[in-house]
Amino acid sequence: MKRSGFVVAAALLSIFMLIATRTGHAEGPLRGVALIKGTAPDSPIRGIVKFTEIAGGLKIEADIYGVPNPGDHGFHIHDLGSCDDMGKAAGGHFNPKSVPHGLLAKDGHDHAHAGDMGNITVDQDGHAVLDMVLPGLSLSGGMYNVAGRSVIVHEKLDDFSQPTGNAGGRIGCGLIIPLTGEESPEQ
Repeated sequence: MKRSGFVVAAALLSIFMLIATRTGHAEGPLRGVALIKGTAPDSPIRGIVKFTEIAGGLKIEADIYGVPNPGDHGFHIHDLGSCDDMGKAAGGHFNPKSVPHGLLAKDGHDHAHAGDMGNITVDQDGHAVLDMVLPGLSLSGGMYNVAGRSVIVHEKLDDFSQPTGNAGGRIGCGLIIPLTGEESPEQ
């Protein structure tokens, strides 16, 4: 039953994007979405990550279900827009300045990858939420544009070691898709 709800949400998102593209409707802040799915064939992982351009950066709101092993899991924006090969096709962390791994919200663009969101905390029921702002990122262009890239949920904690935090395999993945109007993927 829960899986069919996710399929319906994905279908609705596609319809909203088609309508918005054809009508040219583009009011309000620029927004985007990534629908997270597990990378393994029978994975229960699913969820949504919403992106909203705000003054000075990108507001990120994540709501993810079905994640095994409660606790912290690495959560990053990766360079390429593909979830193929169990998420490996997403490439490395989004790092346009070739700087060390860190926590972007704390360390800034000179001391952290642009895609370094840190960890998302999973509760005993496999549910995780995140609400943060990443400075300087956008959906509309420039060096820190994340549109078309991937969001990855890792199997383990990001311990902030070099070069990428030792967070293990990629258990969830979604492509960051800009929305062109007032549509909402949850309608």
